Amino acid sequence: MKTALLMMAYGSPERKEDIMEYLRDVYSGNEPPAFAVDETNSKYSKFGYRSPSSDIIRKFTAQIRNAVKDMDVFISFKHWKPGIDEVVRSIEKDNYERIFLLPLFPIKNSSIQNSYIDPFNNALIRMGFSPNVVVVNGMMQAKSLTEYWIKSLSDSYREGDMVLFTAHSLPHTVEQEREYHDIFRDWSEQIAKASGVKDFAHAFQSKGSYGKTWLEPSIYQILDSIESENYEEILTVPIGFIYDHLEVLYDLDYLFSSKVIERGMKYRRVGLPNNSPLMVRTIQECVELMKNE
Repeated sequence: MKTALLMMAYGSPERKEDIMEYLRDVYSGNEPPAFAVDETNSKYSKFGYRSPSSDIIRKFTAQIRNAVKDMDVFISFKHWKPGIDEVVRSIEKDNYERIFLLPLFPIKNSSIQNSYIDPFNNALIRMGFSPNVVVVNGMMQAKSLTEYWIKSLSDSYREGDMVLFTAHSLPHTVEQEREYHDIFRDWSEQIAKASGVKDFAHAFQSKGSYGKTWLEPSIYQILDSIESENYEEILTVPIGFIYDHLEVLYDLDYLFSSKVIERGMKYRRVGLPNNSPLMVRTIQECVELMKNE
């Protein structure tokens, strides 16, 4: 059976000149509001107007193409090029009979379904294309990803650290995102206990500039709650992410770290898998799960 592996990611502009085109796509073809333009320019300016995520994704996509011999590998982006429709057209043109769909996010949540899986399925319908589709929603189903975090945290943790597990917030209540919230909480506890960590918490980061309700507790609420407990250092563990991009480099390493330092503590972060051999192994495990469906 002719098979395609389609990995899906959010996407980011790659030059200063790309920012407006990127934001128009984020805002469904409309002109973005001034606050969004200013905010995005400010963030990207601190990193030479280029997120490292694009290069990281290209590298591990190439690694996967070398590692997976019985299928063709594609990447599509929600808000950059190539987009979902463009890639689906290519897959349809070449008559693939089966598609393994892998959004590149570790924890199952409604945003993955609404922003990646549903648009993919809608593209198939528009094109009258009906291959066999198998999906992994939540890459943490691959055991190697948990093993990575346990080893990385064990190597980084020092007695007396406050360990803070983070994942992306969503503009919903906990009850609306109960599955996501509980998986994140339980996974954090599993990793902490296996790593011998005594003091830890889990919190949501990267709250957007819109909407009244976002998942809590936020990383800043946790910071407020531990201020009187005399920790010397906060060690962040962003298990809700798998590669470096601005929601880690800016929201954690720049904004949050400055608040930690203001409170008289030190800040460190555990590194992400990025395009390491672990990432390749994790994606291979996800492929094997889909093969067994």
